[in-house]
Amino acid sequence: MDPAVVTVAATAATTLVAAMTTDAWGHARHGFARLLGLERRTEGAGGAEEELERARATVLAARDHGDAARERAVLDLLTARLGAVLTANAHRADEVEELLRRLLAENLSADAQIHALSEVLKERGNTVYNQWVDNGGGGAQGPGAVVTVNHHHYAPGTRTPGSTGQS
Repeated sequence: MDPAVVTVAATAATTLVAAMTTDAWGHARHGFARLLGLERRTEGAGGAEEELERARATVLAARDHGDAARERAVLDLLTARLGAVLTANAHRADEVEELLRRLLAENLSADAQIHALSEVLKERGNTVYNQWVDNGGGGAQGPGAVVTVNHHHYAPGTRTPGSTGQS
């Protein structure tokens, strides 16, 4: 999965899991269900809301029992699901970007991550992508984490910059 997708999916999943235990849950559930519903042709957001309610019940039970591993499993699952939706909907980059901006409005570092993701989804060509993420408020990488992501896209059939992929 593209590092820009992973970064935004992890931030979104962290935001979602945090919202599961607050008054923001109703808004977050509806918005994330819409995002997850992009992938579902028949169930749409309704099936995604049910999925999110099950995930929330698991997170709440995990917190009640001090089971950090179980909560982390939900976070990992949601990160993978959101990553799959972002990747599968590259053709809807503007809509995905709009949804993410609304859902992650409180997370200041997410703006740069969303912009980088949007560029990757729109271009998907022969580019070199570098991103520096300073997630000082916590989140997927932990409090005070600084992450550098270097991602290289090469033309189809090539393996290194400047090669033609032909022998």
